[in-house]
Amino acid sequence: MRELADGAATGGLRITPPFKPHLEDKLWLALLWSPALGKIWQQILRSNHLKRLRGLVPFGWVLDPTPLPPHASLPRLDAHSWQEVADFSQKDRHLALKVSGFHETAWGSRGVFIGHDMPGAEWAARLQSALDQAATQPWILQEFREGRRITHPVFRDDGSVEMMHGRVRLCPYYFTNEAGVTTFGGCLATIVPADKKKIHGMSDAVLVPCVIA
Repeated sequence: MRELADGAATGGLRITPPFKPHLEDKLWLALLWSPALGKIWQQILRSNHLKRLRGLVPFGWVLDPTPLPPHASLPRLDAHSWQEVADFSQKDRHLALKVSGFHETAWGSRGVFIGHDMPGAEWAARLQSALDQAATQPWILQEFREGRRITHPVFRDDGSVEMMHGRVRLCPYYFTNEAGVTTFGGCLATIVPADKKKIHGMSDAVLVPCVIA
């Protein structure tokens, strides 16, 4: 990615569409909850917009190996260090570890790890690996939120229709014209079987457009 970005910056490459860091850098999701940035968010966002955003975005942390002072703790985790988080029981590991930015694993949920869905040793190893990369590759940790279950008809290869119990991810699409006016263009729903904790374009997924009923 860096070679592509350098090539685009020097004019040697033309990348279409351009990089969209506001869509790829999950780091923003954790920075929304940063106490140090709280006043900035209050200044640049309307209070009701900020409240709405924080209602939609799970609480998150930036993975940073810098030791905390003796009197400090990681907010909401009640832990003094990431080592304590690594030692969490499965019950306390309802957390999602995510790679941020343009990374070879940042698609198809390959760079997403669900804490309570893996053995303790693997969780600790994944968390430590993310911390080791902090200087060059950002990672974030978020509270895990389970998607609501829905039922939707699915057409099978043999022409039959089956009612599928699943979870859905909604992806809205916005388009900006030459005059700079942005409008809502539509929404795509990705439905996966209800037992899946990560929603992406897997072979078992169903992709359907949405309409306003």
